[in-house]
Amino acid sequence: MKIRALLACLILFVPGCFSAEEGPEFHGKDLNEMNVYEFTLSDQDQSKFSLEDEEGKVVILAFVYTRCDDVCLLISQNLKEVKSQLTENELEKVSFISVTIDWRHDSPDVLKNWSDNMGYDWPHLTDWNSDQIRNTYSEYDIVPYDEEAYQEVHLQPVYILDTDLKGRVVWIEYDWPIDLFMEDLRTVIDLG
Repeated sequence: MKIRALLACLILFVPGCFSAEEGPEFHGKDLNEMNVYEFTLSDQDQSKFSLEDEEGKVVILAFVYTRCDDVCLLISQNLKEVKSQLTENELEKVSFISVTIDWRHDSPDVLKNWSDNMGYDWPHLTDWNSDQIRNTYSEYDIVPYDEEAYQEVHLQPVYILDTDLKGRVVWIEYDWPIDLFMEDLRTVIDLG
């Protein structure tokens, strides 16, 4: 009888010892190491910028535009605050990138003036009606800005990609809690 009880206990407990390891828990939406589109666009200095070149770093990827006076400002200011809270060691491991959703207006010169005026010291990317910009919008579920169909309330995701450029987490709300975002970012950095 004792042997049966022991075997029953082993049958119940042993499978748990061999179960697959669970991944990290995120406060934002877990993307489960999603493949992402590796675009090449133009930055505010009119140089080509390829996401592929950021492999080996954790990437924070945001979608904003310069004429936005509400949601995009909150997102960009939150990113600036996140960047200011990172240690020097963390800053070496993280890349901040913004892609405009208003390619018709946000030329490299416009992006340069805007980022300089706002104190945003990371790449701001655009392209002129190219397959690259259209594919980027499509692959990241972005609705580009259109003056005729402008929505008063628009949500633009902020992605955190790991060092292999896999999507780990996305924040969809525009005014996310910085402390929780920082926890997600540091979790991805630690996965490094």
